[in-house]
Amino acid sequence: MRAPPPSPAVARTGFSDLQPDLVGEIHGRLSFLDRLAFVAVSSAASRDALKPEPPWLVLPGETPETATVFSLADRRSATVRASGPAMRGHVIIGSFGGWIVTADERGRMRLANPVTGDQGDLPAITTIPFVNATSPWGHHFIMDMEPFVHIRYRGDHESWPHPYGTFTHTAGDIRLWFYRKVVLSASPRPGDYAAMLLLDSYFGAPAFATAGDGRWRVAPSRDGVEDAIHHGGKFLSVTYTGIVEAWERDGVSGEFTGKVVTTPISCPPQRRKYLAAAPDGRLMIVLKNTNGGVKKGYFEVQVFDEMTQRWEAAEDIGELAILVGVNSSVCVSTAKHPELKGGCVYYTDDEIGKAWLRREYGYSNSKPNVGVYSLKDGKEMSIPGLGEHLSWPPPAWFTPSFR
Repeated sequence: MRAPPPSPAVARTGFSDLQPDLVGEIHGRLSFLDRLAFVAVSSAASRDALKPEPPWLVLPGETPETATVFSLADRRSATVRASGPAMRGHVIIGSFGGWIVTADERGRMRLANPVTGDQGDLPAITTIPFVNATSPWGHHFIMDMEPFVHIRYRGDHESWPHPYGTFTHTAGDIRLWFYRKVVLSASPRPGDYAAMLLLDSYFGAPAFATAGDGRWRVAPSRDGVEDAIHHGGKFLSVTYTGIVEAWERDGVSGEFTGKVVTTPISCPPQRRKYLAAAPDGRLMIVLKNTNGGVKKGYFEVQVFDEMTQRWEAAEDIGELAILVGVNSSVCVSTAKHPELKGGCVYYTDDEIGKAWLRREYGYSNSKPNVGVYSLKDGKEMSIPGLGEHLSWPPPAWFTPSFR
């Protein structure tokens, strides 16, 4: 028995004519890769009804032409094509707002949106005042320390504890030992972004770039920047001494300067600091014990109290999960995303240079470098459904954006 032909009114109804609520309902019932394909044929207006995705993991693929993505919500992974030139064989050194930043073996950094495939270049590192290429091909870079120290310490050269002079990095060393993270502004895209580059701890100072400027500007930072986020329309950073600063750009000179916005955090030595912001705006710092492996006390969280102007230890962060790594640290509501476990820190290996050394010296490339740490119980857990995976390049958190 054949179904009757549709009426003319029904025949004229297209996908774009569906109500946004219905579009959101359909989208929520799809697998995570099908959700991305669904977005490609959705109208801009209907995308506002789509439920935000919890973060994904971007993992190495079996070949340079592929990558593995893992959905925390679906607890499933899939192999996707690594679109070139920004993603093939490159290391992720930042992610925010649906975009990632990758670094290649020549020290070049690029923006990429893994969902849409859009890409763009960030300024060359030779726009940094003290970095020069030894040849047009850029196989080696010379760092001239005197002008760097002058910028970082505002001319107080005696504050620099290391020798002056110059030294040379190979192009392949740049992404391992010169810079380590890029923090992006909200809703970044090629032609409309601001970026904060965190240099390795030896250099300490940050550098900033905007789409309209096209160069990196090193900013003064006596205590050095350990981590940063973009929150409330500003770049916020935490220094190695535990002070949070907000960075403002001068509209005339284009230079960035930091202003202290919190009292210093008190923490034991050998603690790696990650800055994050809760959904309600509270500032949080995750402390990682770098002395030994994962054990009780491996991660701790402190929250800044605006009333008392003090940092308070939080043994339990309730219905929140914090994701740290080479990405901008993300604090997610587990009430909105019940796929994640509340009161936990989700972490990835973010020591890019050390990860490369482990691979070079023959350590297993499938060593687990992703996990979940319960703040309340002090226990480490694996991520359900993740399984064994390659560890080079190091994995990174990425939150897809449908807008």
